[in-house]
Amino acid sequence: MNVLAEIEDKVYGAIAIDGPEGFTPPFSDVMFPCLIWDNDGHFTDAQRSAVARILLEVGCRYVVCGGENCDAWHIAGDTEFVQQHLDDTEELRETVHVMTTSFPDESPDDMAFFFVFYTNFDDHDFKRYLVLHIGFGISKG
Repeated sequence: MNVLAEIEDKVYGAIAIDGPEGFTPPFSDVMFPCLIWDNDGHFTDAQRSAVARILLEVGCRYVVCGGENCDAWHIAGDTEFVQQHLDDTEELRETVHVMTTSFPDESPDDMAFFFVFYTNFDDHDFKRYLVLHIGFGISKG
């Protein structure tokens, strides 16, 4: 993981992947938000679902999606949450609740601002933040 910043007790890190195979988020012991930035739009629905599943399983509680196919990433996060927790009690679902959002027309700067300043919700005061670059191409966003 490339550490982008450490400010007070918060750590902002970034990683890049070109496929879900072998993807291991650097945070697995704490809840965290993730900014998914799709650089080239080459992931399939199944690959997006695999990444979303892994993120949610290790503690991601807010998925912010931008770049190429950002709405598809948003849907993958929502779908994986439902599939993982469909049969859970309402109390448990509230405990592991995941927020998702996508910004198809926002600049990377605006997305970063939102990610840093607006992803805490309810009792969540995140201390770890993950920027996940998807693909190694250059996004049009």
